[in-house]
Amino acid sequence: MKKKAVLVCVGILMMLAIVGSYFLGYKTAYDRLEAGAGEALPQTFYATITEREGDHFAVEGLSVNDINFRGEFTFTITPDTSLIWRGETLPAEELQVGDRVAVTFDGTVQEVYPAVLTGVLQVQLLEDER
Repeated sequence: MKKKAVLVCVGILMMLAIVGSYFLGYKTAYDRLEAGAGEALPQTFYATITEREGDHFAVEGLSVNDINFRGEFTFTITPDTSLIWRGETLPAEELQVGDRVAVTFDGTVQEVYPAVLTGVLQVQLLEDER
């Protein structure tokens, strides 16, 4: 009888250890998932400038892009935004309506219409001639 009681206690302890390990692993995985959910990766897409007012641009994604980047987007360039043409720094005044550009941003998009890109890192002019 004593041996049977010891076996039952060991079985209960093992079950508690298994259940505890399950919940601990679940919590750890959930915490890692939540911590990584806010991280956006930089994205680049190709577009044509459709409107310009000072440092504020409206662009339309080209058909060569992923389906998510074929619509209309707006963004504002800041002093931190790199403007490049053929590897050289480009003055903002050189960007005109109709120019094709590659827009690199931090991956954050405000989901309104048109979509607003909040962290534009680089705008590269794709035209051969200026």
